[in-house]
Amino acid sequence: MSRSAQHLQEAADWLARLQRPEVEEADWLAFDAWLGEPGAAQAYDAVQAIDEEIFQRGSAIRGESAEPRRAAARRTFTIDWRWLGGLGAAGAAAAVALVIAPWGELLPPSDTLYATAKGESRAIQLADGSHIDLNTDSHLSVRLDKDARRVTVHDGQALFDVAHDAQRPFLITAGDETVRVVGTKFDVRRRDGQLTVTVLRGLVEVSTDGDDSPVRLRPGQMLEHVEGASGVVVHAVAAEDQVGWRSGRLIYRDQPLERIVGDMNHYFERPLRLEGENTANLRFSGVLIVDGQDAMVRRLTSLMPISATPTDDAIVLRGRPSAPH
Repeated sequence: MSRSAQHLQEAADWLARLQRPEVEEADWLAFDAWLGEPGAAQAYDAVQAIDEEIFQRGSAIRGESAEPRRAAARRTFTIDWRWLGGLGAAGAAAAVALVIAPWGELLPPSDTLYATAKGESRAIQLADGSHIDLNTDSHLSVRLDKDARRVTVHDGQALFDVAHDAQRPFLITAGDETVRVVGTKFDVRRRDGQLTVTVLRGLVEVSTDGDDSPVRLRPGQMLEHVEGASGVVVHAVAAEDQVGWRSGRLIYRDQPLERIVGDMNHYFERPLRLEGENTANLRFSGVLIVDGQDAMVRRLTSLMPISATPTDDAIVLRGRPSAPH
């Protein structure tokens, strides 16, 4: 089996594995590592595109009588690559479609997983006309039902531009929060147990598990919430700053160095590590261009009272002795 054919088989296996109800953090970490292999992300995109097309065609044929599929109903499939000889990537993807959906059998709808590797971003166009920009190192799943459009943000950040459909609300679950919209543009970030929702256009309602009083957000407002805690914080922001990542810019206004390092670690395999008393709490305001890791670290050390020391497995940032405490 060629390496490209093997990647397509592995992509098919991952698509099935990550939609099982018992999927755990270790599975996500293993999937993220696999995506970093040369050719793996392209293979996953090809298999996922085929799966999405089958779902859309199957929904149209079945009509409104179809019931949503439980994730456990998806069966693991195996591809016999011996008869693919020389078809190339497009032919191999078509072969995947034949194996996933044999003649006369259309699979019922399920969640579709979308993911990005470190340093990768992705634009997603949904069948309902909605658009999602997925930031680096992010994972979310989508299910388009007849009564609602449902998204789960497992980890990461995404900008949503939701097509208006009064009959099918757009519901986003991120941790213990649910975001409800009909048609609007907003950013959702879920990292390390911290959730933010920022509205650029329209209105959204954010509800916390067990709370019957949703919070309504308007353009230029951000909601911040710690998962598992009670209450939220809402304040005014420059909304476009929150989505600067779409154009390769990370924009900060009086943020702790711990936050900046956390963001940078989602772009590069070699981690940044903080050492020294109060180093993590040093504050930063400015713009970082996302390019090479070494270049970003040089800019950061020139703008802040910190030094950078490369080690075998990381880059260590420490506050300089002259740094204010």
